[in-house]
Amino acid sequence: MNSDSDETKIIKIEGLAGTGKTVLMSALFKDIYDFKDADDEKKDSMSVALLVRHEQQLKVYEQLAKKLNMIDTVFEVPNFIAKGVKKDILLVDEAHLLWTGNYGRVNSNNWKPDLTALKDLAKVIVLIYDPMQEISGKSYLTPELKRDLDEAECFKLTNQWRINASEDVKNYIQNIIDFKKNSLISIPKSQEEQTYQLQFFDSATEMYSEILKKDQQFGLSRVVATFDWNFTSSKKPGDGDGIWYVSAGDLTLPWNLQLPEVKKGQKKRIPWQAIPESINEVSSNYTIQGSDLNYVGVILGPSVEWDKKNNCLKIDPKKSFASDATNVYKTVKNVDGLTFEEEHAYKVSNLQNILNVLLTRGVHGLYIYAENDELREKLIQLNSK
Repeated sequence: MNSDSDETKIIKIEGLAGTGKTVLMSALFKDIYDFKDADDEKKDSMSVALLVRHEQQLKVYEQLAKKLNMIDTVFEVPNFIAKGVKKDILLVDEAHLLWTGNYGRVNSNNWKPDLTALKDLAKVIVLIYDPMQEISGKSYLTPELKRDLDEAECFKLTNQWRINASEDVKNYIQNIIDFKKNSLISIPKSQEEQTYQLQFFDSATEMYSEILKKDQQFGLSRVVATFDWNFTSSKKPGDGDGIWYVSAGDLTLPWNLQLPEVKKGQKKRIPWQAIPESINEVSSNYTIQGSDLNYVGVILGPSVEWDKKNNCLKIDPKKSFASDATNVYKTVKNVDGLTFEEEHAYKVSNLQNILNVLLTRGVHGLYIYAENDELREKLIQLNSK
C-alpha cells in the first residue's frame, strides 16, 4: 500500500455465485486484521473495516467479528459513510448492491454514490463484485462508476465451490439460469452419483415436505421464491392476520422475517437462515443473497414462464412484485435515456439475476416448483427416470 498516494486504489474480485467470494473476504478480513496487530510498528498505522449493504450478511459478519474479538470493524455501508471515519483498507462484500442514486433521503448537498463516498474514506478498497447478482435499479452504474470498476485491478474466481455436483449438473443449472436456448432438457444422468440432488416438483407442498426432511437431517434447508407475491416490510396487509403470504399451488407460507420467533432471532442479530423457525417461512432473494444452504426449494412464481420457441425460461416483469428490480429509477433514465425496449430488457436482466441468486444457494440439492402451469408441466418431464 503506497501511503504517499492520494488516489484510492480499487481492487475488484469477481466471480459467479458460489465461487468462494465470501469465504475469501472473511479470510482476507482476518489476515489483514491480524497483520495489523502482529507488527508493533504498523499497529496504529493500518486500519481495516468490512462493509456490506445487506442486512443478513451484516449479521453474519458481526457474528464473525464478535467471535474473533474484532471490535468495531463491521459496518453497514450507509452507517459507515455517515460516520465519516477514514480507514486504510475497506473490504466491501456484495458490492453489486451498492447504491448509485440518492434513495435514502440524504441531504442532496452531502450525498454521493456509495462507491464515490467510500473512495473519500479509504486508501485501498477491495470490492467483491458479481454483475450477475445486480438485482436493483438502485445499483445501476453511471458511466463514471462503471469506469471506476472497469479500471480497477481485477481478480476472477472461476471454480464453483458451493454446488457440490458434477460438472454436467453445474453446467445444466447455469444454462437454465442463463436462459440458454434448449436448456430445458432432461437432468444429466451424472446426478445418479448422489453428490447433489436436483428435482422438479409437481406439488409445492411435496417440495416443502422434502425440505423439512432435509432440514431435520442436515440443517440449513429452506424454501425461497421469486418476488411474485406482495410483501412490504413497513406495513401489514389490510386484511387477514396481518401476515404477507406466498401462495403457490397447494402451499401457503409466510414471507420471511414475519413470524414472532424469527423476529426475536433477528433482534439478537441472528441471520434469517440460522433461526430454526425460519423453516416455516419463505425467503426472498433480498434475504438469502450471499448465504449458503444445504438444500434449497425454489418456488418460481407467475413471472417465470416457458419460452416454447427457444425451450428455455423467460420472465414477464409485469407479473413481478420486485419493485427494486422493475423500477427504472431516475439514475437510469437521466443518464442513458433508455428506450421502452431497453427499459424492458433492463428489468428482465435484474429479474434474471434474482433467479440466479435463488437457484445457486444449495450446496447439496436444488428442488424447483413452478407456479406457471405450462412451465411446471414441462419441468416435471425433465426429472431423471
